[in-house]
Amino acid sequence: MKDDHYLSLFKVLDSEQQIITRTDQKAFTMLSLMGVFMVFFLVHFPKIQINWFNFIMLILYLVAALVALIQLIMVINPRIKKREHQDDLPEINPTYFKGIVSFDNAAKYGKYLRKIMDDENRSYTMFANQVYSVASINDYKHGHMQTAIRFFAVAIISELLIVMSVAYTRSLPFLFGG
Repeated sequence: MKDDHYLSLFKVLDSEQQIITRTDQKAFTMLSLMGVFMVFFLVHFPKIQINWFNFIMLILYLVAALVALIQLIMVINPRIKKREHQDDLPEINPTYFKGIVSFDNAAKYGKYLRKIMDDENRSYTMFANQVYSVASINDYKHGHMQTAIRFFAVAIISELLIVMSVAYTRSLPFLFGG
């Protein structure tokens, strides 16, 4: 029965870690797309005839692109807060990289981990805490990713409206002979 509890806990942990990986991949993809659209915008920027519509769309584009960029950076490099100390958790968390590398060598790490794992309640609480921590990171990343998607959409729409406005003002004399 003990193994069933751990197995379900590890399945949840694996699922949460996969979500983190996919969210990071989405953020990198969106950053790449933003870079492509920004280069496209900079190439065509000198062609923009400034009028009130283009000016407003330009400001909207720059603000939305900047906010989307900041949000994507927050997804890739989340700010993680230290949680308050709990009595039933080990002093050094052997499930995170900082805790793992705090040991002098692998043998000391293994000995410490074995000591923790001998106490069933403490080890289960430690892994449950890890699942909760990873889920908290996912929640943080998901919130910033959703905001980034919204601002990215606003930036792209405003950029396309500027391009359409430029195309319209450039083609107007040819279409109506003036």
